[in-house]
Amino acid sequence: MRYSDLYQNALNRLDSPELAADVLLLIQKSFNLTAVQYWIQKNETILDTSGIRKFYRYLNRLIRHESPAHIFKEKEFYSRPFYVNKNVLVPRPETELLVEAASSLLPKPGKILDIGAGSGVISITLALETGSTVIALEKSPKALYVLKKNIRRHNIRNLVFPTKGDLFPITSEGRFDLVISNPPYLAEDEWDSLPPNVKNYDPREALVAGATGLELIEEIITRAPGFLAPGGCVLLEIGYTQKPALEKILKRNLYSDIRFVNDYSGIPRVAVACWSQR
Repeated sequence: MRYSDLYQNALNRLDSPELAADVLLLIQKSFNLTAVQYWIQKNETILDTSGIRKFYRYLNRLIRHESPAHIFKEKEFYSRPFYVNKNVLVPRPETELLVEAASSLLPKPGKILDIGAGSGVISITLALETGSTVIALEKSPKALYVLKKNIRRHNIRNLVFPTKGDLFPITSEGRFDLVISNPPYLAEDEWDSLPPNVKNYDPREALVAGATGLELIEEIITRAPGFLAPGGCVLLEIGYTQKPALEKILKRNLYSDIRFVNDYSGIPRVAVACWSQR
């Protein structure tokens, strides 16, 4: 059997052309190949029988809707690898827009509060990209374990400080230039409609906020001014229908410079709003 046969047989079993990239990743991991090596060797006969067995074990998990990130406990974010497991949300490409928006607001290193830090992709990436100090706040002990593991992996303990807490620090951490979060923003009735690869493997508490989906977002917006330095900003990843409601909440709480960043499909995905003392 050739590598290309293995690839095509897997796609036929999945009957999902959109999973082609995932199948290629399974092959690379099974046979310890780079992407370039696969394309060079794709028409060669496979001699590694243990690699074939490993590939089919991985494929069976993919068929059960388990993502490669969960299979291999790793996900790339901002071109860096991060450890993930079932206790943290696997980072999505949209969250990179949140990091880009935050970086653009920091002409020099600042102080950042990351609420619900999870695996730490936002905290660690911002520290590495901007040189800022980040308080990475996380209430789940199991998620904190993942966060600390990634901090060690990226050797960023001098800038990212994992802190146990819910929404805002209990002890005084001073004022922040940015308060940033990818909070739970799904409504309760949206949970059942999620695809199996999300619903069966990502933690529910990292996705569902409450009856409307705006519960935690509204609390962050309301309380953030007490933690922001003058001119500081709040940045939030939001649901695809939440822009109108969010604009009202931000204006009601007297934020200024309110803007939204669209994803690559033109959907508002990031809310940015700044706070000036009045």
